[in-house]
Amino acid sequence: MEQLHSFSTWLSETGFSQIIQTTNNAIMFIQVIHIICLSALFGCALILALRFMGRGIVSEPLQHLSARVTSAIWTLLIVLVISGLLLITAEPGRTITNPAFYFKMVCLVVVVGLTLWLARAARSESTQLTPVHSAVAVCTMLLWSGIIVAGRLIAYIESY
Repeated sequence: MEQLHSFSTWLSETGFSQIIQTTNNAIMFIQVIHIICLSALFGCALILALRFMGRGIVSEPLQHLSARVTSAIWTLLIVLVISGLLLITAEPGRTITNPAFYFKMVCLVVVVGLTLWLARAARSESTQLTPVHSAVAVCTMLLWSGIIVAGRLIAYIESY
């Protein structure tokens, strides 16, 4: 635990972190970008999940819808990773030692894996939607919801 605190202190004292911390509204701007991208990603994930449950945009073949939506998900995820790293750099004491942050990261790793699995299943022309696909789609939405809640809780849960 002491290593996390030491790393957090070191990171907050780096020049890059200091620039973000002292630039007017920089943290707020990064947070706005992060939240907008997360909202858009959630919408894309919901479109995909609904389609795997046989709902939503059923007029478009799953293969085409999935290709379009997962492309947007990966692009948004890249922006989220960049903005998230900037937020961690700006306020390492608030995130690196916070249990909500680690919960969020575990959920993120799992949901990325599940989304990759769904995207791969959608690419197969012979994919017949099964209860497993529906269950995984529901799990992805629960995980994205958990990520959103955990991200919000970082501001309210005490660090270690």
